[in-house]
Amino acid sequence: MLRSQRTFSVRPLGLAGLSAALFLSTTDPSAAGGFDRGGVNIDLLFDDRRFVTEATGTVVAPQRDISDVSRGANLTAILDPTAEPDFSENVEVEGTFFVPRVGLKLGLGRHFDCLGHFSQPFGADARYGINNAYSATTVEFFIDTTDLGVTCSAKANAGMTPLGQGRVRVIGGFSFLSITAFQSRQTFADFVGFPEASLPGILTGLNPEGLGLFSLTDNSFGFRAGLAYEIPDIALQVYALYSSSYDLDLTGTVNIGAFNTPFAAANPIAPTSATTEIPQSVELKLQSGINENTLLFGSFKWQEWSELGSIPIEGVLSPTFGTPTFTAFEPLYRDGFTVSTGVGRRFSENLAGRLAFTYDRGTSTIAGSQTDTFTLSGGFAYIIDETVEVQLGGAVGLLTGGTSLPTGGDPANDLTYSFGADVVGAVSASIKLAF
Repeated sequence: MLRSQRTFSVRPLGLAGLSAALFLSTTDPSAAGGFDRGGVNIDLLFDDRRFVTEATGTVVAPQRDISDVSRGANLTAILDPTAEPDFSENVEVEGTFFVPRVGLKLGLGRHFDCLGHFSQPFGADARYGINNAYSATTVEFFIDTTDLGVTCSAKANAGMTPLGQGRVRVIGGFSFLSITAFQSRQTFADFVGFPEASLPGILTGLNPEGLGLFSLTDNSFGFRAGLAYEIPDIALQVYALYSSSYDLDLTGTVNIGAFNTPFAAANPIAPTSATTEIPQSVELKLQSGINENTLLFGSFKWQEWSELGSIPIEGVLSPTFGTPTFTAFEPLYRDGFTVSTGVGRRFSENLAGRLAFTYDRGTSTIAGSQTDTFTLSGGFAYIIDETVEVQLGGAVGLLTGGTSLPTGGDPANDLTYSFGADVVGAVSASIKLAF
């Protein structure tokens, strides 16, 4: 039974130190679906030391293959009406990515703390290759984001409890987010599979890869607000955080590729635009010491990815006739949520470990392969001294299988394919300095 504050006050790595060491020791590859790569993480704000800085890097490697890829809108049929639908038995999707994060927390007197943070909180990476049934939808696709933000809190005592002094925090902050989106599609001249020699004079050489290239960028501001309750003596911490959406009016160019006919546009490179958002989210986190050496924790995150249904890309011209054509990015997402629970354990004055299990509900509906994910993650924190700490972590997860159907919008997305259960792995490392 917990009876006194002294029960949990062992140093230099008591429960408060255990909490600081383990809360960021691994990055889970699943985080509320969609394009979430961990969002904006503010856990460093709760470190009681006056000055703390941390740099973390994580590599995530999903191993996703799609099978029986069949294209309904058969481009080859334009030249050969008797042709069978374009079909690929298997397409290996490459999508390894790196997630950096840097934070710097400063205590401003007894009641105020501020955290400056840099991260790449949202993103996507997928490469499907060329000359397969998927190529006319996507050859390569990525979304890169950079977030620069500040989050501050004001804290005050909230009365003594049997387990120690309680306190509350009011949290607020903002971020500046920049985003770059890129997609390439294999154009007609290459995709039909005929050698260039059979189409004399058609290829212009402006885009020798024969790809339609979409490139869009924008910047946006978002804010966050929350409340927290803590009992530091037992490492009890509960907080709720709301993060606003980032509204995006993306602009850029589209290069409709190397294919040219007497009817096509004179200049295949044209301005283009799209309107979308990174949607709002709500995150809840809880942790508490259960004895001098053990910490339990859990979290829940919801994000409104259903706001990303069909996103028209304006200004795209047909590579064949040079006329306006309907083109859209169509994730057709549903809301995502992630539930995680785990335990941290101190093994010595300098070494602690962490183990967690996470369930992430997939955001894909009728189309796409972003299905439910189950992940086991763990990590170790080694405290070299009171100012230097090194963390290493890893994770392995199961990506569940399913089937993807045509979206019913952009003809390029008229695809059917299936996929089985696949594996995702991740490794992370970080260093923390405190003064």
